[in-house]
Amino acid sequence: MKPALLVLLLLAMGAFAQPQIVNSFDAPDTGVTGLAYAQGSLYAVATSRVVYQLNPSTGAIQSSFSVTPTNPNGLGYAGTLLYVTNDTYYVYKYTVGGTSQGTTTLYCPG
Repeated sequence: MKPALLVLLLLAMGAFAQPQIVNSFDAPDTGVTGLAYAQGSLYAVATSRVVYQLNPSTGAIQSSFSVTPTNPNGLGYAGTLLYVTNDTYYVYKYTVGGTSQGTTTLYCPG
């Protein structure tokens, strides 16, 4: 079998694989609205305006920090920063240690 065909076959088989739950634990706060995985930790943002750093195996809180936006509703990680969103066109940037790195403005013309 040619290598390219074998790769396509393996990709197609993987596309039909069923997702598996590998672990579960209680949320660190009520109102968790976003999750991100960064540098070996799981991060959760809650409507209480707190970002929690969690051990992804146990769910234990490793650290936490407060964030500026009211009603945070999303969390992402890229490069070296965590990005917190809310119901505005601002994206708030933080280091994984909780230091604010300012905001970015998103304009989505319709």
